[in-house]
Amino acid sequence: MNGEIADYDRARMRGIVGFFTRLVVDGVDMLAMTWDWLMGNFDWSPTRLVVALALGMVYLVSPIDIVPDVIPLAGWIDDIMVATAVIRLARADLARWRRWKGRSMA
Repeated sequence: MNGEIADYDRARMRGIVGFFTRLVVDGVDMLAMTWDWLMGNFDWSPTRLVVALALGMVYLVSPIDIVPDVIPLAGWIDDIMVATAVIRLARADLARWRRWKGRSMA
């Protein structure tokens, strides 16, 4: 019984760590994709992505939040939710850019 609980806890932590790892990788790739588009290397107009990324960045750097960042942990939850929403909105665009760039995400 104890081993099953330990296995469950390890799997759960991999899920949490995997979520945040994917969030960071997707965020970096979104910035790189937008840069390629701005430089004219990626000849496709991701208007929806650019608007979502711009609004998401404004929200993340703005001192006005739904939950103030001075509240430990709780203040970061809304920022994580905004970043996740932007990345989910851009998931198809990211897949297209990764194929163009020769990258793959398993």
